[in-house]
Amino acid sequence: MNNKTIIALLIILIAAISFLAVQNFKLNKKVEELSTVKVEVKAVPETSETKPANPQEASPFDKPNVDPMANQFDKKSKGLTSILFEKKVHNFGRINEGEIVNTVFKFTNTGKLGLFITNAQTTCGCTVPNWPRTPIKPGESGEITVQFDSHDKKGEVDKTITVTANTQPAATVLLIKSTVVPKDK
Repeated sequence: MNNKTIIALLIILIAAISFLAVQNFKLNKKVEELSTVKVEVKAVPETSETKPANPQEASPFDKPNVDPMANQFDKKSKGLTSILFEKKVHNFGRINEGEIVNTVFKFTNTGKLGLFITNAQTTCGCTVPNWPRTPIKPGESGEITVQFDSHDKKGEVDKTITVTANTQPAATVLLIKSTVVPKDK
């Protein structure tokens, strides 16, 4: 670099530092002014005009939050029931890569209250469960169907399905297994 370039860069650097120093000074001065200002706050009790709810004229939004399912369970059971699966493990055996297979996990509500399955979650997108969305009455049975897509899978495969319901314990784990035979390339 020649001397003129170095001098020009030094002038730009000095100007930038000077600008930042002035901005810093202004900011510190403003902070000092704001920190010395005393604000007096008086606590004044707030009076609100509250009226008792009039059920005939009240909007649904004015009514208190009420759980519509709160009274359907007795107090000592706390809304829990029990579930019994015919099997908790299904082995598809040997399947070819890319094959889509299905199985059914049958269950019975063995408790004294309605069974609500709220979720059936899998460990991978290749496994898709389908469960009843309506309550299962005591003594009645239902099914959870599971579809497994072996695309891009090879060898021994284990996938879990976690079923969540109003049972104790809340989660029941189902398992599907298979041996996926790779495609010939």
